[in-house]
Amino acid sequence: MRARSVSVVVPATSANLGCAFDCAGIALDLYLRAQATVSDGPGLAVSCRGVDASQIPQNDSNLVVQAMQRAAARAGKSLPGMNPNTPPGLKVELENEIPLGVGLGSSAAAIITGTLLGAELAGVKLEAADLLRMALEMEGHPDNLAAAIHGGMVVAAVGEESAEPLIARIEVSPALDFVAVIPEAPLPTAKARAALPASYSRQDAVFNLQRTAVLVARFFSGQPLSPELFRDRLHQPYRSPLVPGIAECLEYRHEGLAGIFLSGAGSAVMAIVERGDGQRKEKIAEDLIGEFRRRSTAARALFLKADNRGTQVTGPFTGTSGPRSFPVPIPSRW
Repeated sequence: MRARSVSVVVPATSANLGCAFDCAGIALDLYLRAQATVSDGPGLAVSCRGVDASQIPQNDSNLVVQAMQRAAARAGKSLPGMNPNTPPGLKVELENEIPLGVGLGSSAAAIITGTLLGAELAGVKLEAADLLRMALEMEGHPDNLAAAIHGGMVVAAVGEESAEPLIARIEVSPALDFVAVIPEAPLPTAKARAALPASYSRQDAVFNLQRTAVLVARFFSGQPLSPELFRDRLHQPYRSPLVPGIAECLEYRHEGLAGIFLSGAGSAVMAIVERGDGQRKEKIAEDLIGEFRRRSTAARALFLKADNRGTQVTGPFTGTSGPRSFPVPIPSRW
């Protein structure tokens, strides 16, 4: 049976974590909230409020709506509201906290949101693996998607052919703060991806593999992090020159700085800060903003925490148990 109204909450994410290029991400406490409601009148009505709302289309070109259409079509159903003259209609309301185009997973959040809304309106309850697989058809990269779905710190790999995506997840300690420093300089994802070379040396590949292995092991074991673990030779050296100040930020060091890296494809620089005397993260943010300002680029900081809940759905499939989430199955030991 189709749902009449469904609500979804999806967190922001920071992917790559420096060395873990295209395979790791962390969910953060900024959110895209959405509600889709089948209406008695005809047509589609999209509204949006919040961060960068003026940049978000309020028609069927909206990424959330596109993902909704794909999900409904996969279920063999048509999405309400696509016929402007014939009921039923569809009202989609968005409330956004995630800055667009700065490497905080706004596109991944929109795709997950739309995929879930479209499936639930079509009467389909998606499991986590199905949701990730469908979202990958639009996004192509598992790091942001898996972190947003499951919350916490996630490492992910796309399975070959029809194999299931490979996922491992750990909750992120509340003792870690995240400082996103966002320069007011555009860095379109297409431009950031175009800056990457077609091939890499074995030396650079091994450099990243070594750090990725230790970084993941330390997250999962709870051992201390350090900026050295986030160093990278596969994408940051090529993207950093696109915005003056990024390269200098990545070399910044301070007491309590557990890691620093380019968030996603940029332009935000993400610092992980160990909880200190309360002024540590403010000082780190001030210093990083200063690196950009010295190069005539304005910047601002967001003070964040990790989100360990991941995507939440409220709707007809939740019953009386509250919001439905997407935990990672724990395989039995062999």
